[in-house]
Amino acid sequence: MGLKNIYKKSLAIELIKRGHDLHHTMPNRNNRKYQVFVFPHTDELIKDLLELTKREEVYRHDG
Repeated sequence: MGLKNIYKKSLAIELIKRGHDLHHTMPNRNNRKYQVFVFPHTDELIKDLLELTKREEVYRHDG
């Protein structure tokens, strides 16, 4: 199904905690001091990404 790049470490950690497999990491091309976390692209990954980013958006607006 392909791969999905995640640029935020805390989001990658949450996905791993939810049982998603980390495929590999690589240096961020725009800033080598950061890593890109690469996961297999699955429907479940997208579902969890939407839930986690939606929750983060609520915190940003409420805080």
